[in-house]
Amino acid sequence: MRSLVTGGDGFVGRHVIARLVEAGDVVHATTLREVVDRRRVVSGPPEDAGHRLESAAWHRTDVLDPGSLGPVIERARPDRVFHLAGFSSGALAGRRAAEALAVNALGTLHLLEAVRDAGQRATRILVAGSGDVYDTGIDRPLDEDTRLAPSGPYGASKAAQELVALAAGRSDGLDVRVARLFPLVGPGQADPFVVPSFCRQAARIAAGDANPVVRVGNLDVERDFTDVRDGAEALFRIAELEAPRHRTYNVCSGCGIRVGTLLEWILAEAGIGAAVTVEVDPERVRPGEPARVVGSPARLMAETGWRLERDVRRAVAETYRRVASRASLSARS
Repeated sequence: MRSLVTGGDGFVGRHVIARLVEAGDVVHATTLREVVDRRRVVSGPPEDAGHRLESAAWHRTDVLDPGSLGPVIERARPDRVFHLAGFSSGALAGRRAAEALAVNALGTLHLLEAVRDAGQRATRILVAGSGDVYDTGIDRPLDEDTRLAPSGPYGASKAAQELVALAAGRSDGLDVRVARLFPLVGPGQADPFVVPSFCRQAARIAAGDANPVVRVGNLDVERDFTDVRDGAEALFRIAELEAPRHRTYNVCSGCGIRVGTLLEWILAEAGIGAAVTVEVDPERVRPGEPARVVGSPARLMAETGWRLERDVRRAVAETYRRVASRASLSARS
């Protein structure tokens, strides 16, 4: 099997590549960075999968540049594409809304057109969407039939991406599938996401490099967190489906975890829980954010046999240890 992963050097992309190499795929991957030495592209976490990442053939592309995509499709001739390139941060999209919309929606259209123009109509294309597309004012687990009603720039850009992808798939006869990802956590994730942000602050306090104050947003909201490796497995299984009954699949745990609980786990892992003051930073609080957002993985589980294999608390602990270790190495260098 031949696979192409766009945005392969990102948080989720690295874990997807590791899973594909494990399955024996010939893997091509894209990055925005100049590819002079593939070892530079894949440097950094997850280090334990580094040899798998290095085995991929890397290409520099920009989804906003249609001319950079065609040659990659021609060379890779993928049986399946995992489209992960794009804005994945709500906070970043909020500051750069127009760019997020262009990259997520127009960039996806460019990719699909490149696949079509290369004559790769049999290629399965899995687009990484988001649970942020839903109407989060509904007080129940969100399933794939929940209406789309995004409330911010990021969710809007992902809803536009999804609509563009599915429409292009229908008009051009392409096999397009969308995975609506709820929050993923684990080694390799970086700021501005909540877990690595807490980890970075805790690691600096534990090392004596910062005052014992952690700045936070709203700790009382609940979100549906899943280990990124379980998320990568879900993406792999959706792409494996020979004749999917649906075109959209939630990737989530079905359980809500209070953000404050994540912080408690991290402070305990750092051994500084009793010594830390927690301060709310108004800039980290999103006005009107829903109190609880939990998805339903029932469709994914029923059609692919996917199950949660990893504990989220362990993933959070791994993330903290990785952040603390890298901070220690940086301090000594």
